Amino acid sequence: MAFMSVPPITDQRWRDVATGKIARPWKLLAVKIMMTRILGLTKADPSPTTVNGCVQEIHSFFVKNAQIAQDDLAAIFG
Repeated sequence: MAFMSVPPITDQRWRDVATGKIARPWKLLAVKIMMTRILGLTKADPSPTTVNGCVQEIHSFFVKNAQIAQDDLAAIFG
């Protein structure tokens, strides 16, 4: 499998993931835990500040863990 690079934070799909518009059955436990928390945050407070902070957190996670999170990255951008 080819290594997928992490798309830039400006990609709209990051925002769609943070707000639940893109929902996937996440494979990596850390992603499942993070997304459960983030979806709760953005549901409770869908303000741009909250959503942007969540987008930053998700993007940073995938940048730091791209190698082990390839399946989940491909589920979003594949």
